[in-house]
Order: sequence, then C-alpha cells, then structure tokens
Amino acid sequence: MDKLQFLSHEFELENNYALIDSIQHRIKSPDSILEKVDRKHLPKTRQTLFTGLHDIAGVRVITRFISDVYTLEDMLLDQPDVRVVQRKDYIAHPKTNGYRSLHIIVSVPIYFSSGTENIDVEIQIRTIAMNFWASVEHELNYKKDIPNKDAIRADLAKTAQDITRLDNKMDSLREDIWQQTDQDSNEGNQKKSTNKIRMRQNLVSFQTKALLVIQLG
Repeated sequence: MDKLQFLSHEFELENNYALIDSIQHRIKSPDSILEKVDRKHLPKTRQTLFTGLHDIAGVRVITRFISDVYTLEDMLLDQPDVRVVQRKDYIAHPKTNGYRSLHIIVSVPIYFSSGTENIDVEIQIRTIAMNFWASVEHELNYKKDIPNKDAIRADLAKTAQDITRLDNKMDSLREDIWQQTDQDSNEGNQKKSTNKIRMRQNLVSFQTKALLVIQLG
C-alpha cells in the first residue's frame, strides 16, 4: 500500500493531479487463513503462506477515471521488485452480472529479521462509479430474504452498462479539459515569448535613440 501511495504522490508532484482517490486494505485473519488452507487441502506450513495462498493481503484502489486505472497499473508493474502472478481485466471483459474492475495478483518482498520472503497480494483497481456499483451488488448477494431479488439483479446489470457509459464520458470530458489546458498554456507561453521580443525591440530602439541624442549633443 505504501508503494501505491508513493507512486500516486510522485505522479501528483509531476502532473499536478492525483491518480488515487482512496485506498482500502485488509489482511486475512489467522482463522480465515486456516479455514482456506483446510478447504483447499493445503499443508499447514510456512511455505503455504507464501506460495499456496494468493489473497492473504488485499488492496482495493479507487480512481476517478478509467484511464487512471491502467496508468497506475503500468507504474506499479514497472517497479523492479513487483512481479505479476495473475491478471484479470474485468473492465475490458466485464462479468456476466456487470461487475467491472481490474484484478492483479502481484508478488512483493516482505522483509523479516531472518531475511526476505515474497508474498502474493491481491490488488483491485476500479473507478468510484465501479466501486459504488460493486458495493450495492455485494449487499444484494449477502442479504437474505430480499423480495424480487432476481429483478433487482437484472436491474443492476443494466445499471452497470449506464455506469460504463458514464465512466467513458467522464474520461472523454477529462481529455477535453486537459487538451484545452495544454492549449491555453501553449498560447500563454507564446504570448509571453512575444512580449519578451517586443520588450527587447523597445529596449534596442530606446538605446539607439539615446545614442543618437548623445552623439548629436
């Protein structure tokens, strides 16, 4: 999580824009780890923690725009101590229920007094809109005795399509804003450059007139 925050901070310093809106994280409890080890019939060894389980630690990163999801992924995977174990792009290929998010499992080093071990971390990256939809869908799945559950689920699937259109529109608007900002900046720089040239010309003209006055005097 610290690495993600550092990358976002570095990007903000260079671009005056924050990639990450918020970060959530969780670490499985010992009971939850043991339950999964038993369910998967894995040996109860130290090695299982580092090679047999991929979701002991989980991080959910929320961005404002779809393009930020992939920018952050590229920055993270460019780090020499981060190795991709698994990648599932549910943004490009949504689940049948409409769920969208980028899931990557990465192997990162953990430092102990006895040495370094690599552990797998599950990272979910998605937009604010995607996260809002997922939280409602999660509540629907885990609450029992909801009347018209199938109708609500179908309505959620349609809403997911609306959210996709919204996310794409917001990305497009952001791109328009950035292009206009760049254009205004370039025009401002050109104007400053023109003003400097005019100032130099005026100074040269003034110096020339001053020299003539001195010579004639």
